[in-house]
Amino acid sequence: MLLRDAPVSIDIGSFSVKVAQVQGGRGGVRALRFAEERVPDDFHWEAGASAAPLAAAIRQAMRRAGIRSRRAVFAIPRRHVIVRTSVFPPAERAQLARVVEMDLADHIPFPVEQVVVDFQALGPSAEQPGMVDVLVVAAQRDLVRQYLELARVLRMTVAALSVDSFALHDLVSLRKEEAPGVQLAMEVGRRSIAVNVSEGRRLRLSRSFPLGGLQLSAAMRDDFGLSPEEAELRRLTEGLQVLERTPRPPRVAAWVDNVRGEMRRTALSVGQAAISRVYLVGAGAQTPGLAQAVGAEFGVAPILLSAASLFPTAQLRGPDPSAADRCLLALGMGLAGVRRSGFTISLLPREVTQARRQALAQRLAIAATLLLAGLLAMGYTTTKRTVKQLRGRRAALAAEVRTKEVETKKVQELEGTVARLSADLRELEPAHARRYVALELLRTISEGANPGIIITSFQLRPQQPLRLQGTAPAMGAAADLQAVLLRSPLVTRVSLDQVERLAQGGRTLPAFRTQPAGRAPAGDAAAGPEARVNFFMTVQLRTEKAPKVKRTPGAARGGRRAQ
Repeated sequence: MLLRDAPVSIDIGSFSVKVAQVQGGRGGVRALRFAEERVPDDFHWEAGASAAPLAAAIRQAMRRAGIRSRRAVFAIPRRHVIVRTSVFPPAERAQLARVVEMDLADHIPFPVEQVVVDFQALGPSAEQPGMVDVLVVAAQRDLVRQYLELARVLRMTVAALSVDSFALHDLVSLRKEEAPGVQLAMEVGRRSIAVNVSEGRRLRLSRSFPLGGLQLSAAMRDDFGLSPEEAELRRLTEGLQVLERTPRPPRVAAWVDNVRGEMRRTALSVGQAAISRVYLVGAGAQTPGLAQAVGAEFGVAPILLSAASLFPTAQLRGPDPSAADRCLLALGMGLAGVRRSGFTISLLPREVTQARRQALAQRLAIAATLLLAGLLAMGYTTTKRTVKQLRGRRAALAAEVRTKEVETKKVQELEGTVARLSADLRELEPAHARRYVALELLRTISEGANPGIIITSFQLRPQQPLRLQGTAPAMGAAADLQAVLLRSPLVTRVSLDQVERLAQGGRTLPAFRTQPAGRAPAGDAAAGPEARVNFFMTVQLRTEKAPKVKRTPGAARGGRRAQ
C-alpha cells in the first residue's frame, strides 16, 4: 500500500492532537509519519465546543508530518465508550446483532436508540464451551456526530471510528510474546488511565478510570501549594519521587493508592491468574517513579513501549523524533490501514455506512456506465475504422476486378485473334506447302534436269498430283527428268504419261507411252538427236507435311555432271 493511500490516524487528547500514518511493506512496517500539535488551553471539544480550533490543529500537524491523505481513522477515548466481552451462542452476524442489542440494553443507562453499537466475535469461549466470546462496543450518537462533524470541517472521509484501547492491544501484539498468565497494558493519559487485560492474544477486558496525569498534577498542587504550571513541571521532573519526602504528601500518596487499587481490581476481574507482563504506554507513563510503583504492586518490572522497539525496521519521519512515543496510540490505530490490526470494529452509524454503500453503488454504476460508454465509443471508433478499411479494400478490389475484367477482355480478344490467325495459318499452310513443294521441285528440275528441257506447264492444285508438261531434246532427257524427280524426298511416284515426238519443222508425230523411269522409249535412237519431244508427266507428292530438303552446291553440280 502506498503511503499516500493509507488513512491518517487522529488521536485527540485534552492537551494535544496526534496524527500518524503507517506505510506497510512485504517485510512489515516500512515508514511512520507522525506529529503532535497543542490544542488551545482549556479547550474541551467533547463538551460541545466548536470544532474549528481542533481542525486547525489537526491540519497543522498533518502539514508538519507531510501527510496528505483525505481518509481518517479517529480514536475515541476508552472513557467515552462502553466495552464489554459477552458470551453468546454461535450465530450468523445478522442474528447475533439482535442478541447483542437486547443484551446491551440491560447494561447502559440510556436507550439503545441513542447509541451506536458494533461487535466482533473473538472465538470460542474458554469459560463456557460451545459458546462464543463477543466484544461489544457502544458510544453515544451525539459523540459520534461530533467526530463526523469534525471530519466534515476537515473535508475528510471517516474510514473508521475505533477505540484507543484497541490500538493499545495491537501495539502489545506486535511484540509477539505469549507468556503464560495474564498481561496488563496501561495507557496513562492526561485525564484517565486505560487498562487492557489480555490472555495470550485475546483481549479479555478493557476499562478506564479517571486517574490521569492531570489529577496527579492537581494532587501536587494541593500538597505543595504550587501553581498549575509549577505542579505540572514538578510532575514531569520529580513525579512520584516526591513520596520519599517527609512528611509524605497525602494527595499524591492517595493518587498512587487509587491507581494500584484500580489495577488490582482490574486484574482480579478476570480470575486469580498471575500477572506475567505489564506494559506502559503514553506520555504519562514516563512520569518518574510510576514504573516502580506499578512494579511493586505486581512484582513484575513494567515494560515501557516505544516506537523504536515496536517498529525496529521502520523509518521515523516526523518533525520531532521525541514525539514518536507520545503518538504511539495513533500509530497503533494506523496498523489497521496496513491490515495488521486484530480488530474490525468501527462505530460509524448504520445510516452513514448505508449512505456510503449507496453512494459507492452510484459511483460504481456511473463508472460502469462511463466504462460501457467508453467501450461503446471505442467499439464505434474501431468499427468505423474497420468499415473504412473494408471500404478501402472493397474499392481496391473493385478496381482490381475492373482491371482484371479489362485484362480478361483483352485476353479474350487476343485469344480470338490467335484463333483467327490459327485458322488462317491452317488455311495458308497447304498453300505454303504447295509453294514450297513447287519451288523445291522447280529448283530440283533446274539443278538436276537436262539443260535442254523446257517446262511449258506446271500445274499444282490442292488435293491433286503435280502435272508437268514440256519439251525435251530427246526421249532420254524426259526419262532422266523422271529419275531426277524420283530422287526428291518430296515425291513418292512419277509417271511419264505421254511423249509426243516432234518432227523437223515442228510437226507432231504420233504419241507413245513412256517406259519405266530410267529407260528410253523404243525408237528413240532412231529419232535422231534432232528430234524433240513433248512430254506429259504426273508427279505424286507426299500427303504429309513436306520435309525440308537440304541442298549443297556440290551436290547440284554433281548432278549436272552426271547428266
